[in-house]
Amino acid sequence: MGAETRLRLTRRGWGLLIGGVVLALVADLLKHEPLRYCGVVIAAVPVVVYLLGMVFPPRLTITRTVYPATVSAGDRLRVVVEVQNQSVVPLPAAAYADTITGAQARSVGGVLRAIGSRLHPREGRRRSRIAYGLSELRRGIQTVGPLYLEHIDGLGITRRVSELGDAQTIEVWPSIRDVAALEIPAQREGIETEVALGHAGEADDVMTREYRRGDAMRRVHWRATARVGELQVRQEEHHSETVARVLLDTAPGADEAAFELAVSVAASVHQRLHDLGYDTEVFTTHPAEDIEGATLDQIRTPAATPLDEVMRRYMLVQPAGPDAEALPALPPKQTPVVYVGIVRDQPAATELLELAAGAGSAVAVLIRSAANASLAAREAARFDHAGWRVVAMDASARDPWQVRP
Repeated sequence: MGAETRLRLTRRGWGLLIGGVVLALVADLLKHEPLRYCGVVIAAVPVVVYLLGMVFPPRLTITRTVYPATVSAGDRLRVVVEVQNQSVVPLPAAAYADTITGAQARSVGGVLRAIGSRLHPREGRRRSRIAYGLSELRRGIQTVGPLYLEHIDGLGITRRVSELGDAQTIEVWPSIRDVAALEIPAQREGIETEVALGHAGEADDVMTREYRRGDAMRRVHWRATARVGELQVRQEEHHSETVARVLLDTAPGADEAAFELAVSVAASVHQRLHDLGYDTEVFTTHPAEDIEGATLDQIRTPAATPLDEVMRRYMLVQPAGPDAEALPALPPKQTPVVYVGIVRDQPAATELLELAAGAGSAVAVLIRSAANASLAAREAARFDHAGWRVVAMDASARDPWQVRP
C-alpha cells in the first residue's frame, strides 16, 4: 500500500522566506549589495529545501495485521503495523496517528523511530514497527487506518504529512456473557431433547455424520469415531417442540446504553439456548433492515448449525425508525420464549404479554435506567401477572449483569 503525502513550509520556513525577501528589498532600496545577497540566500534556503522534498518524496509502504478480525464487544484487539522505507532518502523520526472507529479515542499515536533508506545495509533499519492493543470497541463494523505520519526535515523548514494504507474492516459482534443467573429454561422440551440425545448415543445404529465446526462436543459419538477414525457426531432430528424463541425490543427512541445492553443480553441468551440443544428463532418487536439490507427476524438456526449468521445480524441491529411498524402477533407455540425489553414510558403491548400464556416457559428480561425505576417496577408487575418470570437489569449500574430475578 502506497502513501499520499502533503508537503508544507513550517513557520520557520515561511519566516526565512519572507524575512529573506524583505531583507533583499530593503537592501535594494539602500543600494547595499552584500545585504541584498544575504537576503536572497536566506529566501532561497526554504525554496531549495521545499523543492528537494518534492523531488525526493518518501516512498513508504505499510503492512497492517489486525487479530482477531472478528471480536466481541469488550474483548481486546491487537494491531501491528510495519512501515518500510523504499526511498533512497532516510526518513527522520516522525509522529504517527493510526485512526480507529468505535473506540473511546479516535486515534492511537506515538513516535515512529527514524528509518534508514532502502540502501541501508541492515534490513532491520529499513523498517519500523508499531504495535498496540484496543479494547472496549463498540458493536458494529469498525475500521482501523489509515496511518498518518508527520515528520519535519532536519532544518525544521518543511513539514510533511503522509497518509499510509487503507482502512481495514473489523467486525465487532455483541458481547456474549454468562446468563446462567437468568435461569434460561431447560425444562420439559430441553430435558426431553437431552434424554433423547443420551439414548441415541448408546445405540449402535444411530445416524452419524462427520464433525463440523461449531458442533457441540457432547454430540460426539465416540464408538462411531473409533470405528471410522474421524470425529463423528450424532445426527438427530429436531422437532418443533425443541425450538426456543428470542424476542428483542427494537422500538424507536431507545436509550443507547440500554439498547446495547439489550442486544448483548439477547445474543447471550441466544447462545445459551443454542448450547442447550435448542433450535432457535429470533424476532424483533419492530422489524427494520440494517445497513446490509437484512433483518434480525425469523432467523431459525438448527441446534447443529453455528450461530454465525444470526450473530452478524445482532452485530448490525439498531433501533427502528420512528415510522416502523410493530411485529404482528406471533402465533402461540409451546416452546420457551425469552423477551429482552427496554422499560419505556409506553407500556408493553398486550399482545406481547399474552405470549407467555401459550409458551412452554417465558422469561422477560427488563432493562431499565436509574431514572425510571418506579416505572420499571410497574412494568415488571404486569409481566409477572401475565405469567412471565421477570429479571431486572439496570443499564446505569456499574455492573448491569448483577441481575436479580
